Amino acid sequence: MALKKITLLVIACILLSFLAVPAMAVQENKDNEKIPVLISFKGKANAELVKAYGGNVKHEYTIIPAVAAELPQKAIDALSKNPNIDLIEPDGQAQILADEVPWGITRINAASAQAEGFTGTGIKVAVLDTGIDYTHPDLKANYLGGYDFVNRDNDPMDDHSHGTHVAGTVAAASNGIGVLGAAPQAGLYSVKVADSSGYCSYSNIIAGINWAVDNNANVITMSLGGTSSSSTLQSACDNAYSKGVVLVGAAGNSGGSVIYPAAYSSVIAVSAVDSTNTKTSWSCYGPQIEFAAPGVSIKSTMPGGLYGFKSGTSMATPHVTGAVALLMGTDVAGTSYDANKNGKWDPAEVRSRLQKTATDLGATGKDSYYGYGLVNAYAAVSGLESAPTDNTPVEDDAPIPDTSSDTEPVVVPDSTTENKIYVGSLTAVKDSSLRGKNTFGLAVVTVKIVDSDGKAVPGTSVSGSWSGLTSRTVSGVTDSSGIVKFTSSQVKNPGGTFTFTVNEVVCSGCVYDSSHNVLSTVSVTF
Repeated sequence: MALKKITLLVIACILLSFLAVPAMAVQENKDNEKIPVLISFKGKANAELVKAYGGNVKHEYTIIPAVAAELPQKAIDALSKNPNIDLIEPDGQAQILADEVPWGITRINAASAQAEGFTGTGIKVAVLDTGIDYTHPDLKANYLGGYDFVNRDNDPMDDHSHGTHVAGTVAAASNGIGVLGAAPQAGLYSVKVADSSGYCSYSNIIAGINWAVDNNANVITMSLGGTSSSSTLQSACDNAYSKGVVLVGAAGNSGGSVIYPAAYSSVIAVSAVDSTNTKTSWSCYGPQIEFAAPGVSIKSTMPGGLYGFKSGTSMATPHVTGAVALLMGTDVAGTSYDANKNGKWDPAEVRSRLQKTATDLGATGKDSYYGYGLVNAYAAVSGLESAPTDNTPVEDDAPIPDTSSDTEPVVVPDSTTENKIYVGSLTAVKDSSLRGKNTFGLAVVTVKIVDSDGKAVPGTSVSGSWSGLTSRTVSGVTDSSGIVKFTSSQVKNPGGTFTFTVNEVVCSGCVYDSSHNVLSTVSVTF
């Protein structure tokens, strides 16, 4: 009997030892799992130091003292204590922005600029995206080369379509076929940083910026971005800007805050408008917005020699990029915009000129929806020889006087005579659907804007925020009935309250008086 118990005990110990081996192996694999990070150095970047800690170095940057690498967590912890390391942060993820549907060369007056002989000749534009179909009949004449940071080779062919579409809006050639780009003789660099699914790492974006600077690009256009900020990415943008490169970025399509890198001060952030010059409900907004541009149903080049329509701030961005290229192709020497008297357009000078010639939209002056307004390429390149030569500063938000006629004085309306508007009704309903064993719930809010006479006010921009079961900032424009609707995100098996709050109401020629709102906040409970 005793022998039997001993035998059973031995067998049990053997079985437990076999069970322990996989668990130990799993833990060991987890400990050795390498994490993608961005490593910034206080002095010169030291890739060998990273390799000594078992790191795989992905990129060694020259524009900033940093490297991109993959390291086990233990190595990251150890390196973080090294006095030569300034910062170790996760390698963030970005993606090209979701397409909605896209038109706009005429709207930004690029064709008029071209008719005057401004075509972007000699300006190099780096398109950081999914690549470019450089064999496309409308693009091949302007293709200057590039690099593929996804596959690590010199063939940055587009395997998605997004980059080719962006490139066409910037510089589709004036060759009698297809479409016309904003700057039809600008050069195009294809810098492939996003893969065939549209995703890319921040490290690839930084590498793309690095490559563009090293190859003397004048403009970098980025119709992509992520929601998390990165000190390393910001440093790359800032350093490129300091080296004379103009950076243009898409604001984002979530209807919320401006994404990165567009949100950095060294990048021109672009929002999207429709054919009525109204900001789309999905275009992100905020104080970082510098310009608005067409972003709905834009026709442009597609891989395989084709053409197609897309929408998004991704499509608005290359309109501004094209306007930048047209402006940089002009002679700034001798004008008041050549602030440092070096005879070439520097990023700050480009922005100053575009700001002062944009077509103001929305609230007077700079605002969070349209920035300084709709970019106007023709106005930007015209009349530079007669630009004012004094050094009297002009406030960015001050309206520019109309001096086209001196027969009558310009009358600025008293704000007290403007039509007052407010929220006339605010309602919310809940909706749900059953999928399998789970219930998915959402809320739909209807906002109606009226004036002091109770009449509906169409074309009014309304922004608000969801809280409670979901958190999100949204915006939209009222229809002909003065109504705009907002739908919350779906919540699985909801148990709580969806709350919506009206934050801002903006309409040209009107004053929003929130004290007259019937309601400013509404809720529904599951």
